[in-house]
Amino acid sequence: MTAVRFPEKLSGSPGSQDARRGSIFILDPSKRCEPSAYLFTKSVKFFLANGYGMAKNIEGSEIILVNTCCVTEDKIAASKAALDFARANGKGKQIVLFGCMADLPLPGLEREGLICIGPKNLAELDAHFPHPTSVSHISVHQLPPALYEPGQGLGYGDYFIMMAQGCSNRCSYCNIKRVKGEVRSGPADTILQEVRAGLSLGVRQFALLADDCASYGRDLGTDLTQLIERLFTAGDNFGLKLGYVYPQFVLTHFDKVERIFGTGRIRYVNIPVQSGSQRILDLMNRRYPVDKVMEAVRRLRAAAPETTFCTHIMINFPTESHDDFLKSLDVADAFDEVLFLHYSDNRDTVAAGLFPKVPEPEVRRRLDMASDYANHCKTGRSAVIKDFNCDIPYNMVETRKG
Repeated sequence: MTAVRFPEKLSGSPGSQDARRGSIFILDPSKRCEPSAYLFTKSVKFFLANGYGMAKNIEGSEIILVNTCCVTEDKIAASKAALDFARANGKGKQIVLFGCMADLPLPGLEREGLICIGPKNLAELDAHFPHPTSVSHISVHQLPPALYEPGQGLGYGDYFIMMAQGCSNRCSYCNIKRVKGEVRSGPADTILQEVRAGLSLGVRQFALLADDCASYGRDLGTDLTQLIERLFTAGDNFGLKLGYVYPQFVLTHFDKVERIFGTGRIRYVNIPVQSGSQRILDLMNRRYPVDKVMEAVRRLRAAAPETTFCTHIMINFPTESHDDFLKSLDVADAFDEVLFLHYSDNRDTVAAGLFPKVPEPEVRRRLDMASDYANHCKTGRSAVIKDFNCDIPYNMVETRKG
């Protein structure tokens, strides 16, 4: 493996090319998660800004940075493989484990000899590595191609602001909550300062980044709508993109949400409904009435016709029937963009213990039906993901085969 290449501007200071502190080598199987890419970019920038060099290969490095993802068992396996490669080829070198696997309690994961930096613990870098510049003073707003592969609605040109980590929900299939726990929100004043700084640079669109934007403020006695109203005081010449917004929040705060969307300043939002079947949603421990959510989405689209509305749909969840699946396709009709995600068990989650699982022939049939839907009903604006490690979406693979 060869080292990741970065544009000069990522380094953060002229001294970053001076390898007097040693050189780093990067292994990164986690490039499709914006929060992970944001945090890892900040970590890499910390090293480069503090005089560490970038090794051309693992043999020429003193420090190996391994970023990880735990969204599915496949991603865990890929993350473990990267760590195994680092250990096998980095004898005597310092290995730093980043991302969700650093904090996920995985049986059999040997942590001895590693520095583990979980998503909420980036500040611990200061304690382990000499630095004139603290990681808390490292600024990140755009994500480089070397560490990020864009998903729906978000891309390289976006100006990201990390507003929170963690989540207030308890979905039965999710590893993220197990890693990050309850929400930790950034102060509204700090986020407002970041918006004002971006505006001074000519930025006119900001992407608010969180594991669940709707969980923002639960720990501070505020909420997402109050934050957005505060941010809008910075001026009237910019818009916002919102990542995951848990559907129940839309219902609970609908009047405020509708008013905010009515300004026309929310350019993009992802409301991940996950299933059109109320029975399946209950098994997912996603406690909201799907019919009321869909009515709320219709009203928001009427209030904000220029906004791009996206959703996620999980297919092949345990016990899902064909009728359940068809109800999910009906939900997809209400959105501009849809990401269909094939369910896979995460060990030690409640969902992993649900039976029966969807039989493999039916799994393939639904993936193919979702692909037909994505390719013909949402052409160029939707995708089907069978495996998070795939190079291209499942629906594009099937199209090429045809």
